[in-house]
Amino acid sequence: MLQHNINEEELKQTAEQIKELLPATDENKQLIKKALITYRQDSVYRLKQESDTEWSAYVHDVVAARVHFHVLFPVRSSCSCPADGLCKHILAVFFSLYAQVESVTGFTENWSEKDELQRSKELIRQHFQVKRPDEQSLQSWLNFFQEEFNLWLKRTPKHQQTPQHLYYGYLSILKKHAPHSPEFKSLYAIHTSIDVWLRIYELIDLGQLDAEKDYYSMNPYVEQLMNTIFDSVDHLKTYALSFSLDPFLENTPTAVRTLLQINGPFQHERVAVFMEIWGTILNRGKWVKKETELLKNAQQQEKTVERTIGLMHMDYLLKEDDHLFQQLKMLNADMLPNVLNWLKDLTNRKDWKRLKLWYEEITYILEEYCQLDLSYRELRGAVSDFFYYLDAYFKQTKDHHLYERYLQICMPYAFTEYSQLLYAQQRYAEWIEIHSLVGFSISELEKDLIKQIAKEEPEALIPSYHREISQLLDQKNRSAYRESVKMLKKLRTLYHKTKKTTIWERYVKQLQDSTKRLRAFQEEMKKGKLIDDTP
Repeated sequence: MLQHNINEEELKQTAEQIKELLPATDENKQLIKKALITYRQDSVYRLKQESDTEWSAYVHDVVAARVHFHVLFPVRSSCSCPADGLCKHILAVFFSLYAQVESVTGFTENWSEKDELQRSKELIRQHFQVKRPDEQSLQSWLNFFQEEFNLWLKRTPKHQQTPQHLYYGYLSILKKHAPHSPEFKSLYAIHTSIDVWLRIYELIDLGQLDAEKDYYSMNPYVEQLMNTIFDSVDHLKTYALSFSLDPFLENTPTAVRTLLQINGPFQHERVAVFMEIWGTILNRGKWVKKETELLKNAQQQEKTVERTIGLMHMDYLLKEDDHLFQQLKMLNADMLPNVLNWLKDLTNRKDWKRLKLWYEEITYILEEYCQLDLSYRELRGAVSDFFYYLDAYFKQTKDHHLYERYLQICMPYAFTEYSQLLYAQQRYAEWIEIHSLVGFSISELEKDLIKQIAKEEPEALIPSYHREISQLLDQKNRSAYRESVKMLKKLRTLYHKTKKTTIWERYVKQLQDSTKRLRAFQEEMKKGKLIDDTP
């Protein structure tokens, strides 16, 4: 039964990935051996397919391990044990799946042979490859990258010229020659990641990849490259950068600028990396002004959205906010993710004075963004991020008017934040109202909260009970009638608490008259002693 749910071709590709991830070192040989023993002892149980590409299972051990296995990207698999990366439990689950389509013994033999062959190729390559990256020159790094990529293209079959093999093959070779100094090592990681990212576009130009069809297969590798860049930037920020790094940093803008010159997918990601690097390790006045001129010249030759955003970021770094806002108005509301990057930076710097200007200026962006034809999840995600930064500003400045204005603009995507604000301020009638607007009935709200409101401001609940009763009566069935009687009793209590008994009696009389033909409802009202049982 199990083999019918397994995509044989995908699982074979998974096997190739695992071979790339685990070179046949002594340590990895021991890991494979332990995993094989675990698998052959039938320690894998409750193996279950969660989706087309994801499986879950438990593995017997001293403490049972819970494994989540990702077929397309095994590097994303996880295990509840404390080991990092691909542990014996994850591999045992892989063997359980792989055994349904191929021989596990064949996999382990090919794995060892492949690594021996790779080592032989590497020795031959090292024999002929004399030049190595020179830590004292950025250009020598870039030359080295180009030579290695040319070699990779020659020795890699066409069908293997993919982001996967680029990441685990080509990038792995570059990593082996990283400098030892922590500062240089981090900068080297930034440049290798940018280089591999740009090589993906070269493969698109060579026809090996299709920008549209292969988008989702490229995406996880772009994400990993971005994470490496951001982590490396964070490492560099912890150092008081030495002067020896200046020649490298001064020539880094050329490589970073290339990300804006690409005509292809991952526009937002490329811009985000450009902004992050410039906002941190390259943020020096004279460099920013020079980059501004270079981008302006390039923009005159060919105007692109990427260069426009790049120029706006230069304005941001130079604190030319007025000019930035003018440019912003010329772009679409989907600029919000980039705006969030600037808000995040200003919030981290606690620049409340400058943030005041920003929040007064960008109202229209949020308003337009909430009207875009995007999924609720995507809109809610962006709005949630926005309020994370706005909340920090609000706590510092106590600008209630500004905060609530944004809440109203971003409804219903700001429902959670608005609900919390109204309840905290004991504005119960409005709290109930926004719940009603997004589709919550009074019976779906938390009972303890309703009790609290009924105690402090009972009148706030009355309209909601009326709406609920009306909707129940429209259903025209006995169970709905019983439920409506329960609601009527609660409504009666609220009217009594607010000393509006006369209004209650008039309402019940009108309800009784208007529902004369609903005999079942009339019976339930009599049972509930809401109306007189006498003929």
